[in-house]
Amino acid sequence: MNVKNCLLGLFLYTIFMLNYSLAQNLNPSIGIGALPNDADSVCNIPLYLGDYDSSGLQAGDTAADFTLYDLNGDSLNLATELQKGKPILLVAGSYTCPVFRGKESVINDIVTNYSNDISTFIIYIIEAHPDQDTSPYFGFVNTTSTNINEGILYLQPKTYGERKTVVTDMLSAMNFQAPVYLDGPCNNWWEYYGPAPNNSYLINTDGTIFSKHGWFDKYPNDIYCDIDSLLAVSSGNCSNGTTNGTFSFNLLSSNIATGAPNTTVYAYGELVNNNSKDVLIEIQRLQENIPSDWSTSMCTDVCLGTYIDSTTVLLGGGQTQSFTMYFYTQATPDSGGVKIGFRNATDQSNAFTQWFYGVTDSALVSTYDIYSKNITHSIYPNPFSEKATIELYDFQINIGANYELRIYDLFGRKVRESKIINRKSEIKRGSLHSGIYLYELKNEEGKISTGKLLIR
Repeated sequence: MNVKNCLLGLFLYTIFMLNYSLAQNLNPSIGIGALPNDADSVCNIPLYLGDYDSSGLQAGDTAADFTLYDLNGDSLNLATELQKGKPILLVAGSYTCPVFRGKESVINDIVTNYSNDISTFIIYIIEAHPDQDTSPYFGFVNTTSTNINEGILYLQPKTYGERKTVVTDMLSAMNFQAPVYLDGPCNNWWEYYGPAPNNSYLINTDGTIFSKHGWFDKYPNDIYCDIDSLLAVSSGNCSNGTTNGTFSFNLLSSNIATGAPNTTVYAYGELVNNNSKDVLIEIQRLQENIPSDWSTSMCTDVCLGTYIDSTTVLLGGGQTQSFTMYFYTQATPDSGGVKIGFRNATDQSNAFTQWFYGVTDSALVSTYDIYSKNITHSIYPNPFSEKATIELYDFQINIGANYELRIYDLFGRKVRESKIINRKSEIKRGSLHSGIYLYELKNEEGKISTGKLLIR
């Protein structure tokens, strides 16, 4: 009996040492060391305007060790995790990345169905589309229409504590089943494994990268196919590549996007799969006539850089995918247009073209003219259904009659204007439809405050 116990103990020890030695093949740690303090400043974030497939590591490379922490201060160490003998899936993202938010169901499905075989972790990195701040992937402010419509408006955190606050809000609003670990204040993980807004790594037990996605689970990459290949199984989740469906394109906004100069304006539509079969859609910028100092970009299942002229979208049976055309304008009022082509990759007769136009005029208010808080005030409740109260904390009776409140829709059109003559006044919904509106509050001293109203 003692001999059997000894042999069993030796066997288990051998397995442990094998896993331990495999984990030691990792490259040296990139940090972050001890748990950061909430007050620790976030280091300067360089711009990255390149390709996400080529950034970071590639399949066959050896991963570098790291230690990161969750909101409770518990750590994730890559070497220690690999010693448990399971491959690891790392998915990077941030709350202001609409693409990452759209992958919630895929991440949760992997956790639900593969937790015995693979350990899945979310790595929270820098904000992809911060409000008012420069996007590190575009080089200018690019909040995105999706974030505006959904009210996901956050500045780029300046401290580790501010990053934790955004993560807290995200976890309150969403239902990720994978644990979330925060990159350090100096963005060690993002700079080494990225830069990219939503890449992923499937890491084998020996510390080598089995697969890397520049965009997590975006065609032609398929995370289920990668997992099946790594585990040598056939789960039935891997797409067979058949794309015999058809699609249509529907314009949902005006094809003319308007706003103030030196802002971002946009128009949008949707791609609709008309049947139960998958369809592969090729999207191409066919023609562009814009001022020399303007730029444009497309946003579908991912948001593309201004230099990218084509992409593909794999749309499952019965699915719908939004398409947004952005115009990044400059200080001089001007106009321009872009012609976009949408084509079925397997049936070229199933195709659509659409012209989008951007127009700027100093008389228009842009969807991004927001947030200079010079008048201390509050609006509550916000969101509201029938009415809200606006309270002016620095209200002065002698200039009260000269407070003006203007409300605009997301296309920059003024839908209401009124004077505020009391410290507290009502904002009635009236004929306004449900949705997000921008407001501007101004007094005779030239102070202006702006923000958003959400009407349910």
